[in-house]
Amino acid sequence: MDKISSACADQNFSIAEICVLANVRVRQWYRWRAGQAIPRPSSLRRMERAIAQKAHEAKRAALYDRALSTTAYRMLLARLADVAGLNVALVLADNPQAQDKQSPARAAASRCRQRALYLIVTELNVPLVMAAGVAGISKQAVSKSLRQIEESRDDPAIDHLLDEMAGEIHGGAHG
Repeated sequence: MDKISSACADQNFSIAEICVLANVRVRQWYRWRAGQAIPRPSSLRRMERAIAQKAHEAKRAALYDRALSTTAYRMLLARLADVAGLNVALVLADNPQAQDKQSPARAAASRCRQRALYLIVTELNVPLVMAAGVAGISKQAVSKSLRQIEESRDDPAIDHLLDEMAGEIHGGAHG
């Protein structure tokens, strides 16, 4: 039972949700814990299987979220590069870690990356840590990019572009 309790704590699952999945009454669990009853080994195995199943589902959901975020980011990056008149393949292949500030093409690609990050974080609610992983940069770099883009929205052309892109994300006109 300690193994089940610690597995639930490690995975951030509640005993109640595991009991439901394992078809064990929560009240029965607490009776076992209090020493008022002895659990059947089959009940404990069902609970262990429920924890394993829930952990597997959580891992799959995290992988799905990451794949979806990566796809959304790359699609937005390609669309923004196209709108900016840049070579989409070069922008998608550009390394965000490269520090070539002299190249106008790289600076434009960087602006597209910042805008794509801004849109996935603000419009798709992708967490900063996941956005950083998707873009291959640090969480701090994502935060800095978001601040820069937010400040650049004072320019009506940029504000309009971001509103248009948000509208495309949501399948219609946006704000």
